Amino acid sequence: MNITQSRFQLLVDNTVRKVHEDPEFLKELHQEEAYRDQMYDVSPTDRAFEEFYGVSGIGDIPRFNGTLEYLTPSPGYLQRIEAAEFAAGMAIERKFWNHNLSGVLKNYAQMLKTSSHRTKEKYACKGYAKLDSTAFDFMPLNEEGVAVASTAHTTKDTSVSTASGFANLGTSALDEVSVEATRLLMRGFRGLNGERLAPHPDTLIIPDDLSKVANEINSTSTGLYATGGEQTTNVQKGRWKIITWSMLGDYSTKNWIMADSSMIKKCAKWLVGVEDEPANTIDFETKVIKHSLYSEWGFGFVSWYGFYFHQVT
Repeated sequence: MNITQSRFQLLVDNTVRKVHEDPEFLKELHQEEAYRDQMYDVSPTDRAFEEFYGVSGIGDIPRFNGTLEYLTPSPGYLQRIEAAEFAAGMAIERKFWNHNLSGVLKNYAQMLKTSSHRTKEKYACKGYAKLDSTAFDFMPLNEEGVAVASTAHTTKDTSVSTASGFANLGTSALDEVSVEATRLLMRGFRGLNGERLAPHPDTLIIPDDLSKVANEINSTSTGLYATGGEQTTNVQKGRWKIITWSMLGDYSTKNWIMADSSMIKKCAKWLVGVEDEPANTIDFETKVIKHSLYSEWGFGFVSWYGFYFHQVT
């Protein structure tokens, strides 16, 4: 649909004293809280898709009985991330452009760029909000076949038991007890060869609705566990970095994620094929002024070790 003088008649009316756009009063949420660069490893790509593959370390050194025992690593799983194209345009009637008496609806390049940024931030949040889903937006191949957050992670090493240390999905509501229990579960994660890993959970990723609870857990010195007048010391005081990602509340006001901040970008990959690419032209026949923006990008998760996700009902 073109932007025409008939649709925006008041913008060509000189009796209107002041015309404004919403961004003049306040920024959109995605501009104030931009988390894509913080929550993903953003890197360029010039390929149709990128593939990621993991290999474990080797097992323990056995006692020597006169003959060497040869050790081999355990194979991992293949993930493929395929960037997608995004594009949109705006078309403005030349007469409206000539007669528009205000600066409103004239910075089309910035409007498209703002829209593109919002789109990316929404997708970035969706990736974390849907950690328990196998409906990946940009991962046509996930060889393991389970969600990033799952109770059924596996290994190709048939000698390894996955009875413990291979789950990063729970259902516990956020409180001081579940935070400590989840920290211990993350500390018990095991790799492809069944050996214990060393994640250091230090981050809580939450929607606005859980901010009060999270900050109480992280800030209260004594009395958090108080019963019968006891003033028990809170050993979790100051332990956590809290990321309040408001957009998560669009999916659930109860779900929350524990993470190892040093592993976040090792697990979450954001690929950029083409940065925001603006263009403009004037149609030869109609004289309509056209602006467009094109980009190519996508994301995926190549490992589950950095997160523990709670899907709270």
